[in-house]
Amino acid sequence: MATYGIKVFWGCRALSGDVSFESSIRTVLEALGMALEDLRPQACCGEPIRSLSLTASCYLSIRLLALTARDGSDKLLMPCNKGYYMANWSLDLISRSEEVREAVKKALSSEGLRIDRLACPMSLVDLLYEAWGPEGLRKKTEKPLGLKVALHPGCYLLRFKPGTGEGLEELRKLRELLSAVGVEAPYYPGMLDCCGGGLEATRPDAALTLAGSKIEAAHGAGLECLVVTCPACFEMLDRRQEEALAAVGVKKPIPVLYFTQLIGLALGLEPDRLGLRFNRSPVEELGI
Repeated sequence: MATYGIKVFWGCRALSGDVSFESSIRTVLEALGMALEDLRPQACCGEPIRSLSLTASCYLSIRLLALTARDGSDKLLMPCNKGYYMANWSLDLISRSEEVREAVKKALSSEGLRIDRLACPMSLVDLLYEAWGPEGLRKKTEKPLGLKVALHPGCYLLRFKPGTGEGLEELRKLRELLSAVGVEAPYYPGMLDCCGGGLEATRPDAALTLAGSKIEAAHGAGLECLVVTCPACFEMLDRRQEEALAAVGVKKPIPVLYFTQLIGLALGLEPDRLGLRFNRSPVEELGI
């Protein structure tokens, strides 16, 4: 497959230090012949202020698509599920609300940006599926992993485009991509439950209980590790795992990895290049 470049918007988690997330994505896509070009300037997707101002949050998200288009790209990779969701939510909002559309248009025009010239947001799952697909990944796999994992899709992946069913389609694609590299991701009780990230700021006690319950569910299903797609989920299930376990009275930890880390390992890439040494959970227990 020929090498090509694509604009990428990382989001706040990567920019604030989630090395496992950014490194694994950069390394895997590079190995698959896809060079990334960071959108500049990196900014906010608007999600943190959505409860304060729908118009302002919509503007921030649409602005990213306008900046990408101004730079001559028609697609923007948004590997953070929240960022991708916000882009689609914002596009839907300006299509339904003339008032919001006009306010966003005015704000964009002050920067020389156009609301009628926007890039198309793309999820990481869609990029991998369209560029390589399960069969392409299978052919590139050097080390089939032979794992049975607890996939945690996360709420934003499941509701990418509300009312369209796209979230379930993304879940299907993700499971097929994992299967291609020797990772089985069966349904288990609690698979679609929340990681607690949405309550982290307002109800940390409840957030940790939800995260601990998710870990308990993975153990109860006899699965080897938790696999996530979202930086907020990784924060709760990996970085705050010790606190989450204490919240539900569970002592046994569980490895937590990004799905791109698993794909990278199957491709034969070095663990350090995939950011595995920055995972706080016991990933070494997997022996891969």
